[in-house]
Amino acid sequence: MAKFQQIRVSPPPSTVRPETIGEKCTETSRKKRGGTIKRLRRRPLNSQEVRYRPNTKRRNISLTMSPSYRPGYGGADPSAYSSYVPEQNYYRPSGYRQPQRDPHAEARARALAEQRARRAQWLPDEDDDYDDDEYSEFGPRERTYLEARKRQQQLERAQREREEQQRALEERKWQEGLEQRQREEDARRQAIHEQQRPVKQQRREKAKRSEEAAKAKEDAQRRAASKSPSRMPVNDSEDARARRSPSPPQQRPPPPRAPTPKPQYNEKHEEAASRIQKRYRIRQSLQTIDECERKFRDMKKAFTYPTTLDFQKPDGGHVTVQVNRPPPSKVDTTTPMDVDGQPAGKLAFTSANYNLHAYLEGLLKLLMKLDGVESWGDAKVRKRRREVVKEIEAEVSRVEPWWKGVWRDHVQGESKRK
Repeated sequence: MAKFQQIRVSPPPSTVRPETIGEKCTETSRKKRGGTIKRLRRRPLNSQEVRYRPNTKRRNISLTMSPSYRPGYGGADPSAYSSYVPEQNYYRPSGYRQPQRDPHAEARARALAEQRARRAQWLPDEDDDYDDDEYSEFGPRERTYLEARKRQQQLERAQREREEQQRALEERKWQEGLEQRQREEDARRQAIHEQQRPVKQQRREKAKRSEEAAKAKEDAQRRAASKSPSRMPVNDSEDARARRSPSPPQQRPPPPRAPTPKPQYNEKHEEAASRIQKRYRIRQSLQTIDECERKFRDMKKAFTYPTTLDFQKPDGGHVTVQVNRPPPSKVDTTTPMDVDGQPAGKLAFTSANYNLHAYLEGLLKLLMKLDGVESWGDAKVRKRRREVVKEIEAEVSRVEPWWKGVWRDHVQGESKRK
């Protein structure tokens, strides 16, 4: 069995990626996350500084070869094939032959390097060790903006966290308050229950005692009924038989109630009843008269004379008249109601005359109510009613001439102006 040996082959040092020619780096220090990190800041390369660089990294290659492998023969074993047989090795290339150099390879490599250099101005280099640094592809102004944006995001995040904590704290306080109120309500109900328990116990005991008393009373009545002798006459044989065999106790029926006698009414009763009814009705009449008088006093005290009055025009509409006449102190029955053949004024039904209309209408209602009061032949009722009616009529006679005098003054003033 052929034995195999494992040979580790490494590429020559010339194939390791060199530093890019013309790449000028400056070392900057930047504090981040509490430490100092050194980074390389790249600047764009000129076209004269660009040179092709291979992207080959150093790596270890593990190959498994046969014991007959010999380096230097192009990887082929000369003893494995016979050089005498032309059909096997006639067209096989020689291991010592150098490949022909491509004249356009250098131009293509240079163009590819320029393209990579142009892309490196704006895009991060995939071969750099610090390709995760977002500051390597932005200028100072952009980096300042990014830092401000990050600070703003951190502040917003902290603000949201504080708000969430505040809401959680408020919710916890609300829950604790609710539990506290629930406990207080339970304690209050328990206290009320404890207070009502003796009362309920007393009620139950009282009901029980009343039931026992009623039961004892029934038993006593039953025993008394059984011991009382019978009123029915019995002979000796029946008495002996009753002695031999005791009979069940007989209950006596309750005695019938005596019929209620019907009342007997005579003339005296009727006269007394009519006298009582008459006094009651007289009293009701006096109370009605007193109520009307009290209401009249209240209305008179609450009434105020208006400062303007609205009168109806003969051709329609109304005219507003300023009141220059003071309220009358007494009844004026001598004042003429017409002036030079002019028609008497009529109050218009407007808001300015509402108080006056309501006052006069209330006085008339009181007079009508007093007219309906019956005297029942009592002189005191008639006298009292007459006094109140005179007072109300005097007030009506005092108010009506007043507003009619206002209309007369207005007509006289208009005639003087003409």
